[in-house]
Amino acid sequence: MTSVDDDVFDRQKRVRGWNQDALERSRVLVVGAGALGNEVLKLLLQLGARKITIVDNDSIVKANLNRCVFFTPEDAERGTLKVDALKREAKRLFPQADVLALPKLIEQLPESFYDGFDCAFGCLDNLGARLHLNAFAYGKVPLIDGGTTGFLGKVQVVDAPSACLECGLAKRDYKLLWLKYSCTGDEIDWLNPKMPALPTTTSVVAGMQVEEFLKLLFSQAEGAPKDMLEAAAEHSLVGKYLLYDALRREARVFEIPKRKTCPVHG
Repeated sequence: MTSVDDDVFDRQKRVRGWNQDALERSRVLVVGAGALGNEVLKLLLQLGARKITIVDNDSIVKANLNRCVFFTPEDAERGTLKVDALKREAKRLFPQADVLALPKLIEQLPESFYDGFDCAFGCLDNLGARLHLNAFAYGKVPLIDGGTTGFLGKVQVVDAPSACLECGLAKRDYKLLWLKYSCTGDEIDWLNPKMPALPTTTSVVAGMQVEEFLKLLFSQAEGAPKDMLEAAAEHSLVGKYLLYDALRREARVFEIPKRKTCPVHG
């Protein structure tokens, strides 16, 4: 006889409406391999996601180590590419995983790149890159965007024809975006200071991102229970913005109105 404890995923399969097959078949894109990217990848692998593409062109430094579970001090010393470290550790801990590492800027990838993914995770700390991902993913793949700064975090889900990330931008956001670049298009570092970051906030935000993915995936899978479909529809963050405030122990959800003049879909 086979013990139930021999199945790595036995406990999650006991969740009503769970669909392990849909999870393992899904193709997932993770853009950004820093703190949020580490946590999102870890959770996806632990749940059983197998086909994961990671995009990031940055190298590891010591300042990454306090909140990036897959990076080592040796990686920081060598300046290892973040995506290479993630692929290495993913294969070591989860040999069944098929992880594709792309050491590129998201802006360097063609529009056709987004075809075939079931979900894209935005794990970026750069507004320009976040808006690029939003524009190219819109209408092709649901985007679950996350961000953190100190004790604050945010999660926003875009799934056409919903409002998108750019619908919620204010004039101040555009002003800061333009100030960040010189007349040649090069980034100006002193206008892009490093943001405060905590591993605790990162873990909470990444967890909410992955749970939104599960709700989207399972509610679209064949045979999903009626109550799951109703709950997913009522409590989804599609077209909404969740603000997490750890200091006040609260999470508030805001509706994002679809902007008629939005350059992405207006």
